Amino acid sequence: MRLAIAAVFAALLAGCSQQATADLAVCKSELARAQSDIATAKSAQTSAELKAGALEQQVATLSAQLTKTQGQAAAAHSKAAHAKAAVKKAVAEKEEKPVAAPAADPNRPPPAPMTKEQRRRVGF
Repeated sequence: MRLAIAAVFAALLAGCSQQATADLAVCKSELARAQSDIATAKSAQTSAELKAGALEQQVATLSAQLTKTQGQAAAAHSKAAHAKAAVKKAVAEKEEKPVAAPAADPNRPPPAPMTKEQRRRVGF
């Protein structure tokens, strides 16, 4: 009977050993897949960091261009305001000067009064 128990026990041990070997092979396969996934993820992370760095440089360049353009726009606005003020001043000075009426020719007789017909035509 001991022999039968020992045989059953040996068979169980052999079965367990085979199952453990199979489980170990599955674990090794899963470990290799996980390591491959980690390597892929690290590669993607490195690529993303490089892209982020390039985008940060682009943002800095565009910010500098924006600042420069805003400065140019402010200068143009100031120049336009000064030009507008100069034009306004010139117009005001021109309007302030009285326009001299042409001198009346003393040898010319005064105009004759209009007739009723002439006033009707003109709209008086």
